[in-house]
Amino acid sequence: MITHVAEAGEQRGRVVLWMGGADDPQQTAIEAAFRLAQAFQAEVESLFVADHQLFDFAALPFAREVPLSGRGSRKLTAEALARQMKAHASSLQRRVLAQAKAADVRAEAHIVRAEPVHALAEACARNGPWNVVTMGMPIRRGNGMSLTSVFETVHATTGVVVAGPKAQRTSGPVIAIIDDLDRTMPMMRAARRIAAATASEARLCLLDEAHGHDAWLEGQVRLALGATPAVKLDVVDMGLESPRSVAQTLRREGAGFVIARFGGHFVRDEEDVAPLAEILEGPLFLVR
Repeated sequence: MITHVAEAGEQRGRVVLWMGGADDPQQTAIEAAFRLAQAFQAEVESLFVADHQLFDFAALPFAREVPLSGRGSRKLTAEALARQMKAHASSLQRRVLAQAKAADVRAEAHIVRAEPVHALAEACARNGPWNVVTMGMPIRRGNGMSLTSVFETVHATTGVVVAGPKAQRTSGPVIAIIDDLDRTMPMMRAARRIAAATASEARLCLLDEAHGHDAWLEGQVRLALGATPAVKLDVVDMGLESPRSVAQTLRREGAGFVIARFGGHFVRDEEDVAPLAEILEGPLFLVR
């Protein structure tokens, strides 16, 4: 596992900001993309994906467009949908590029019509092996986004950043959740780099699944850190806590970025992601 994004000019990867979908953009998620780019001196590619299935539906003879008011309807055509989608995407991309300029981050924007996960896979493969995907839309329960598919299909990515609908900050302590001692140093390095970009501090949160071995585990982590400057380390007995209660503690501590392993003890599977992101007030950076 390498929690890394290629630097600008390396041509080995980027921060890929995934735009599109029915929801309005999540501003904190967009800001997170630029914070990551600053942390790793990387470029941002804003990729608006117009799901081709929408156009397949619009081509059906019975397709109708219903306004938000619910009053009346009109025939929906693929041509009208394409015009609306292009106008919406162009407006979003202009805003993203303006934010990139303000953040002093190199960025480019693309609009494609494709199946979203396959579009991400193609973009990341084209960029190189060290990409991070940032979902520009808020992640919600039942919104149809399959993170498992992203991790399984988008091979040229080291992680995915998501933010819940109530996420409101990227500043605050950057907390790396450790559930595997071998991951201590790479997670710590990533946390430090992001913390430097957000003018925050890096911390470690060690999950004790063995129950009652917290002193030994803390000693092992301190040993792994070696000469690394002193860092705040919390050990959580998962026999007494749950991922949800850990997330609530992180929120109370004002966490900004939270870094965790997808498939680990904090985020065990896809079903855990949205509920945890809804609790946190900062981005959740899921790594392989």
